[in-house]
Amino acid sequence: MSSEQEQASRPHRGIKNDRVYRILLSNPEGTLTKYRIAKLSQAQQIQVGLLLRDLQKAHLASGTRVIDHRGLLLRWSLQHVKYQSQSYMLPDVLNVLRKTKLAYGLTTYRAESMINHYLFPSRTELYIHADDFDEWHAMLVREGALVGGGNLRLRWYDDQVLYNSFSIDGYQMVAIPQLIVDLLKEGGSAVEAAHMMMNKYNDLLHLNRIRLFHSSEPIRK
Repeated sequence: MSSEQEQASRPHRGIKNDRVYRILLSNPEGTLTKYRIAKLSQAQQIQVGLLLRDLQKAHLASGTRVIDHRGLLLRWSLQHVKYQSQSYMLPDVLNVLRKTKLAYGLTTYRAESMINHYLFPSRTELYIHADDFDEWHAMLVREGALVGGGNLRLRWYDDQVLYNSFSIDGYQMVAIPQLIVDLLKEGGSAVEAAHMMMNKYNDLLHLNRIRLFHSSEPIRK
């Protein structure tokens, strides 16, 4: 793994808040304790407590219970997280994804089209584990992928991005809150799709939960 990939696999500034947002929005009922959230996010309890206090002041949460999921998603979408990426051109992306044993989570256009059915899947983007990049690259090249700009993009920065990932028709999706935030960051018509999904958030979370693909603690040491 390159030095850039090693750097991306380590928590950097803001990444633990990113994890806390993801955990809270995946468990909005407030059933998780502050201690449990700190353990899942591998953050200090004081950091979690300070963030929860800010969210309570903003009337977005009460304790660990989310009281305004739309507002919290919008706030999370404003947080900048730097990730590494690599693009490819591969005609039959879905066939390759169906065959792979590597962990991933589809996001943005392809994932939204499978779940919400609003956007045209013009691009396939997926998060992977940073340590798996070399395997992904070798596998995609074997499958005939051309390296560079194209219809497929791999992203990696933190293994916890696959927290509560779930399966639709045999394909792995990022958790619903992660997908919505990625759509908000994408801009344009993707934002419309994100707001549509926020309008039926509870139903989508239920779908997410009954089709969980990974365990709730996927962060690698």
